[in-house]
Amino acid sequence: MKTSRKNQLRSILALVVAASMLELITAVQYYSTRRGITEQLMEMAQRDLSATNHTAQLKQEVEEALAQVLPDVERFAARKDKDSLRIVIRELLAKEQQVAGLDYCKVVGADGLHDGLYIYKNEESGGLVEQVIDFDYTQRSWYSKAIDSNGFWSEPYMSNYNVILMCTFSRAVRNAKGETVAVVGADVAMQEMSALASKLYDNQRRTLLPIILLQILGLVILTFIIYRYVRSIRRLYKVNAEKERITGELDVARGIQEAMQPKVALPFSWRDDIDIHASQTPAWEVGGDFCDFSIRDEKLFFCIGDVSGKGVPAALVMAVARSTFRMLIVRESEPERIVTAMNDTMAQDNEEYNMFITMFVGVLDLPTGRMRYSNAGHKAPYVDGKPLPVDPNLPVGVFANYRFSVQEAEIPSGSTIFLYTDGLTEAEDAKHNQYGIARMKEHLKADTARQLIEGMTASVKEFVGDTEQNDDITMLAIRYICPSSDARLHRSLTLPCDINELSRLAEMVEEVCDEVGLPPSTTMQVNLALEEAVANVMYYAYPTGQHGDVTIEAEANAKRIKFVVSDGGQPFDPTTKEEIDINQPLEERAIGGLGIHLIRRYMDSISYERRDDRNILTLMKNIIDT
Repeated sequence: MKTSRKNQLRSILALVVAASMLELITAVQYYSTRRGITEQLMEMAQRDLSATNHTAQLKQEVEEALAQVLPDVERFAARKDKDSLRIVIRELLAKEQQVAGLDYCKVVGADGLHDGLYIYKNEESGGLVEQVIDFDYTQRSWYSKAIDSNGFWSEPYMSNYNVILMCTFSRAVRNAKGETVAVVGADVAMQEMSALASKLYDNQRRTLLPIILLQILGLVILTFIIYRYVRSIRRLYKVNAEKERITGELDVARGIQEAMQPKVALPFSWRDDIDIHASQTPAWEVGGDFCDFSIRDEKLFFCIGDVSGKGVPAALVMAVARSTFRMLIVRESEPERIVTAMNDTMAQDNEEYNMFITMFVGVLDLPTGRMRYSNAGHKAPYVDGKPLPVDPNLPVGVFANYRFSVQEAEIPSGSTIFLYTDGLTEAEDAKHNQYGIARMKEHLKADTARQLIEGMTASVKEFVGDTEQNDDITMLAIRYICPSSDARLHRSLTLPCDINELSRLAEMVEEVCDEVGLPPSTTMQVNLALEEAVANVMYYAYPTGQHGDVTIEAEANAKRIKFVVSDGGQPFDPTTKEEIDINQPLEERAIGGLGIHLIRRYMDSISYERRDDRNILTLMKNIIDT
């Protein structure tokens, strides 16, 4: 960051210096040019003042000289005597020193032919040179203006034959009828003006060198500016390309994170005992909040977490935490063990990054409404508008081998559990007022979980207005409805722990399945699952020599059949058994586990709890799916 600022300051300083140099060069050029022009104008003004009388005298002498020879020229022109005409012109040039040359140009007729003669003084040899005019003299002002006038002085021009400024006085040559037949012109050398032009040229040449040097310096500076500009543009393109790459990757990361959000409608659309909805709004492209839920063995596993920090680092920790939670709930049923395992995983190598997660994990037994939960420094959830009592455990990832406590609560039917991250209550408006707990409580009542979340979201948006969000906001609402007792049949059977009594179980299962209309193949699967569950109790629930019994209760409604297997034997949760690999060779496979595998395969859900010193195993089969 410091290097970038230094480079920016250097670039700005270089541009300021270059711009200042260009301004200085422009000022020097302006001053030099102005001084040169002023000096030249003053010199020209002085020369004009001193030469005014001389110019007037010269003008008069040339006009008089041309007027004297004009009658001879008209006479010889009428006789078409070119030789005599040449003699008159040469005599005039020899006599008049101020006349440098004489033009004689015939008027161009219908044939379009040009006939012009020019005799002038050669300054090197001192003699006269005769030259046929080889250019279109009709385009010259001294010719065109003289035809219809009694005399015309042309503007100064550079002579084609003498490298000198000339000024021509021309008059029309007329015949006896008064018609113009030719134009004769006397060229007067502008010696003083030529000298002045030469001096002006010398002055300009003397002042040109420093101006050229200054212009070269300006070009160097301009080249330097362009170089710096091009380099800055390339650097900007590179930065923009890198920004676009990072933005693209963040968009992908956000898409992945959104895909990781739990989907409510599809997995639990067939259930009528829970209604779940969640919402995650990251403050940046990606966020560090997460929530998740899943049902296994008629238990709803759910969690919400808030990773310290924001942006990509928090999102990476979030992804690891959510994946760890998903893996743990496959085999763990106790919330404190889930949190402890996550803590041990996240605390590894955390000294360098010092990131932690506030988290709440709950396990809700759906048949009974009993919820066990463990809190890791997170905000207390609300149940029907009241905060749930939580123990002050440390956040996940602070210390390894930390023992997290577990708590229990009974969730009445029709109750709503609302979990949130602190981004909700700490959302600020333009005046830095926080949304707060009180406003949150006002929107905890709703008919459905979706309505609760959407109402809360709308309330927060209305409160903050256009203020930029400064923290992730995650909400999870769980509405629990205890399974209704609208059973259309009910059966109960109590068996002693004698394997020979299993035939009575098969009779009850077949009777129940037949009454609800299950096909024979499904009835066989249900029978096999119940037989495995009851046989397991008969073999292992009671210590050797101790007599006991097992009770099987069956209920069915229009959607599902529920079998509850209960016994007073030793505590044993079969749902904690890990899945076996049935593809593994028999000799390599561990003993046991096949029974619970069959139960999971043939029944739609299983649930276990220990209540009143009895093991209660609930097996359910959906009638709709069959």
